[in-house]
Amino acid sequence: MKKQLLLIATALFAAGCSQKSDYECQFTLNGETHLTFNFTNVDKPKSFILSYEQSFPHDQYIYSFSVEHDTTIEYTLPLNHPTEAVIQNRTDRKEFFVFLVQNEPLTINYDIAKGKFSFKGFSKQVCEYITNHPSALSVDQFTNGFAIINKAYQQKQKDLKTAFAARKLPKWFFDLQTENLLFSKIILRLFDAASMGQLEEMLKATPIQECKYYWLRNYVDELYMYQDNEYDLINGDKHLIYEQTQDNLDVIKTHLPENIVSYYTAARLSVFLHNLRKAVSTSEYEEENKYLNKLLAANSSLIKDTALMNYIINEQQNIYNNLITQNSLNFGDKAPNFYLKNVDNKSVSLPDFAGKLVLLNFWGSHNSACIASIPKKNALVEKFGNQGFVLVNICLDNAPDEWRQIINDHHPLGEQLICKGQWEKNLREKYIISTRPHYVLVDRNGLIIANHVKGDSLEVYIERNIGNK
Repeated sequence: MKKQLLLIATALFAAGCSQKSDYECQFTLNGETHLTFNFTNVDKPKSFILSYEQSFPHDQYIYSFSVEHDTTIEYTLPLNHPTEAVIQNRTDRKEFFVFLVQNEPLTINYDIAKGKFSFKGFSKQVCEYITNHPSALSVDQFTNGFAIINKAYQQKQKDLKTAFAARKLPKWFFDLQTENLLFSKIILRLFDAASMGQLEEMLKATPIQECKYYWLRNYVDELYMYQDNEYDLINGDKHLIYEQTQDNLDVIKTHLPENIVSYYTAARLSVFLHNLRKAVSTSEYEEENKYLNKLLAANSSLIKDTALMNYIINEQQNIYNNLITQNSLNFGDKAPNFYLKNVDNKSVSLPDFAGKLVLLNFWGSHNSACIASIPKKNALVEKFGNQGFVLVNICLDNAPDEWRQIINDHHPLGEQLICKGQWEKNLREKYIISTRPHYVLVDRNGLIIANHVKGDSLEVYIERNIGNK
């Protein structure tokens, strides 16, 4: 009888733990995972944002979607290493966290009315834990900053150890999160020292450490703070960022083993790939690319992983090829059509404005520059509105509540439209949108006059074309 009870207890424990007790967190280039949302008891339309970060290629992935009724939504996500993702219910201003693992599907069951969710999949236990214990250290003030940071770190460690001891977490996550919290603490301490003008002294007192999970975003970000010279780390000057990166690599390569240096160098260079993707012309591409080429020439020997090096080289060329083939919205081309909802939930398309000079304003509900420019665009409507000119404001974010709130608060003139479903992705690709606000001028026959019109040139462009039939 005792033997049977022992077997039952062992089976229950195994069922509650990870199905892969020998699982090892790793980096996998070109990895992915599958995420399924089951939404139930949807009492009113809700808007959501799913976001997560990767260290290679260095990027933040953001997916916006809305839910108007009980439904299932699925995503296949690019994922090169395990990471925490945040899901924001923007309508109710709530958020929760999930943990994504390559090639391990995760299902989220979300009861909207009750505000409850459950998980199914390999990372089920971890998701249940980080819902109440997200990895970020919550430090809201910097008075006696080190003490506050250390206290927050100690509490996170205590929570982690308690959950692991209670068999509520698998060992692979306990080991991973232990290092993740450590480097999160180091980053906060370094930024706190920088705010007091003591960064150089703090760096000297903080040795560069190895990390088993060298692809952790916290670890990669922490390493970037070590440089020969003192820089303003948030300065946006392109040449200065290049110099910072090179000095940083010169420091790191002398302190860490070959495999970490290889990955870290590739991760830093991938930041410049991220900047290349923002280029909207070959001249902008070349301006950004010269810095990446300099870094490649000086540091390619550090990247021992040929897969990482090949990715950088191939992506560099792919971005250029896409730019010269995509950037085909030239004068006289037919403007891509759309079918979007207005404030009355009626569908509107570009041909609805036939016979008018159309300014398409692609904007974002969380972009301060977009909101600040509303008065200037209103002035354009007041000046040209009775001459056959129409301003069409297209909110790229699928966030109906924020969209309506901004309209109510700031009173933008013209047509108000919002992207839903795949329209944000479609319009970004069709109009080659990399920044917001993004302006496109379309003539009375639906043909492109100019794409990527600069904000300070709008009035000139409109005056030049308002009389054309």
